[in-house]
Amino acid sequence: MKKYALILILAMAAGACATLSNDYKKGVEAEMNQKYDQAVRYYQQAALDHPNDAVYRLALVRARSSASLFCLHTARSLVAQNKRMEAELDYKKALFYDPLNRAAADELRVLIAPPPKAEKNGPEKLEGPVRLKSSGEALNLSFRNEVSLRSIFQTLGRVANVNFLYDDTFRDTNLAIDLTGKDLQQAVNFLCVASKNFSRTIDEKTVIIVPDNVQKRMQYELNAIKTFYLSNIDASDVQMRLTQMVKTMYKVPSIQVDKNLNSVTIRDTPQAVALAEKLLRSWDKSKGEVVIDIEIMEVNRIRMKKLGIDLSTGILGIRLNPADGSMSDDGYFRFNGLDLGALGNYEITVPTAIAQFLGTDSDTKIIAQPRIRGLSGEKMEYIVGQKVPIVNSTFAAIAAGGLSTQPIVNYTLQDIGITIKMTPRIHLEREVTLEIELQVSSIAGTGTANIPIIANREIKNTVRLKDGETNLLAGLLRDEERKSVGGIVGLKDLPILGNLFSATQKTIEQTDVILTITPHIIRSIQITDEDMKPLWVDPDNLSGVTGAGGALRDAREEAVVAEEPPGRPNDAEGSVVYLSPASFEAPRDREFRINVELSSEKEIGNASLVLTFDPQILKLKDVLEGGGLRQMGEKVPFLKDISGGTCTIGFSSPPGGRGFKGRAVLAVLVFTSVNPGETSLGFTSATAGSPMGQAIVLQTGEASVSIR
Repeated sequence: MKKYALILILAMAAGACATLSNDYKKGVEAEMNQKYDQAVRYYQQAALDHPNDAVYRLALVRARSSASLFCLHTARSLVAQNKRMEAELDYKKALFYDPLNRAAADELRVLIAPPPKAEKNGPEKLEGPVRLKSSGEALNLSFRNEVSLRSIFQTLGRVANVNFLYDDTFRDTNLAIDLTGKDLQQAVNFLCVASKNFSRTIDEKTVIIVPDNVQKRMQYELNAIKTFYLSNIDASDVQMRLTQMVKTMYKVPSIQVDKNLNSVTIRDTPQAVALAEKLLRSWDKSKGEVVIDIEIMEVNRIRMKKLGIDLSTGILGIRLNPADGSMSDDGYFRFNGLDLGALGNYEITVPTAIAQFLGTDSDTKIIAQPRIRGLSGEKMEYIVGQKVPIVNSTFAAIAAGGLSTQPIVNYTLQDIGITIKMTPRIHLEREVTLEIELQVSSIAGTGTANIPIIANREIKNTVRLKDGETNLLAGLLRDEERKSVGGIVGLKDLPILGNLFSATQKTIEQTDVILTITPHIIRSIQITDEDMKPLWVDPDNLSGVTGAGGALRDAREEAVVAEEPPGRPNDAEGSVVYLSPASFEAPRDREFRINVELSSEKEIGNASLVLTFDPQILKLKDVLEGGGLRQMGEKVPFLKDISGGTCTIGFSSPPGGRGFKGRAVLAVLVFTSVNPGETSLGFTSATAGSPMGQAIVLQTGEASVSIR
């Protein structure tokens, strides 16, 4: 509920001051009674009659803004009651009073807009430059018995009038599959998933089928480049977030940031670029915005009482004034004829006594009504008062090696008055959390060398308010009482009679600060239904290309379990450490990744591995911690050391942790191809131990890399 203490004070001031116009007085009264339409008319007439007086113009601006917010709240209440016609009128009135009220404009647009049409196909997908051209009719093909995969593709090609090509490493296999009801692209994807291949569309009538492995992905993959222009967030802040969220199987996406245009350019597979686009769309949201009405009243009351006998002079004086006129014209006495013993030549002065019965009572009100507009999560600061210089003195030596006797005076300007710091945060429930810091400071007197003594009252608080709800903060009370007694020394201390020779002064000073805060949400965070939907991500499929068949992760995992791990020695048993993939081919100046995997039937708690390679052909950029170490707990000690063509990798279970067994990825090696050639990667040393300290023998496997 809005507090009207300020308006009441203005009304009293308007009634007491004859210089204010009658329209202004009526406007204050109407505003106090929440009759904003009348208040705007009265203030407008007062501003027209006195165009050079800023008081009337400011009152008109305040009344129009308050009227707009009042109509906005009324319209929202009518919308909640499903009174759309009445709500539309109040929204228009809110825009009439304040055409810049964006919240009213947006809500009115939503209110009168027709219902959106449901999207049948969902959001637009990022497609490749070339797509297979088919009739669009569903296929009627079913292979219930196992048939050669090449024969299935040939049959599909004759039905859909499409040519299928095969990589030189393609291996034919027997397969039984039902393609009834699928279109051409779906049929190709299903066949590739079942046979662990992927497809690359050459043109509208030609598709090549390639074994699904890392080196073939790098050879055939199709990359997309897209630039995203950001409006609300900083492009340099999203680079690291995108790198962590959008990771392909063997490389990180290429991201370029343009700070001048605040844009991000991404180069990766179409699936990775599409995922990055969805993430950027959900991140690039405008911050909420609020208008905070603040009313500040500081009330000072001083009561002073004086009671007693006040001696006006307070001294007893005597002087020589000869009656015979022996003083010369220049002010000197002549000793000739001067009689110092005669009492008639002396004059005496005595104090004057005044009986005081005085009492004063004064009130002072300091009023401010700021209106601050700010963003959610950003600090807002309001300071009213003055800057007082505070002396800071230091001492330095006059000469080198001497004593520090030379003063150096510096001045620090300190804010004295009322300081308000607020940080708003808008919630989706149309509520606002305010972190408030209120500081009231004043000069209480002076100390040594007339340095000001500053009295300070400070409060820190966090409140959560609804849109338009008022919070009252009061009780910062300071109460000072001073009593002083003056009179004739000795006589003023006498019992009972001392009151005849003394005067007592009693001063009581009370200061209180009253603060009301009312937040108004003018822009909320725009969360759409699309933002609330989850993003389904298949990590393996991020490295796919347009028309790739490797999409079902479960099918891939089953295929991996059924085979021996790549790079593992065929006759190895027990604990084996190996590289995956075991054979890799890449172009020059290309980044790729190789996994260091461990397969063990025993529980392993620590290991130390030394890997060698040819630094003339490969450059090891980094060694990333593998996901298998998470089985051992959090904060597992992980060691990596790269020196030329040698890399040392080590880990150990944390105190109280456990080891792991089975198959897991220990580390990921991030390489960059430097020069053409062939090199082998192997382990020159591999040791391991159980969590109990028992030694475990590790067998090792090698990998070969060819750079063209």
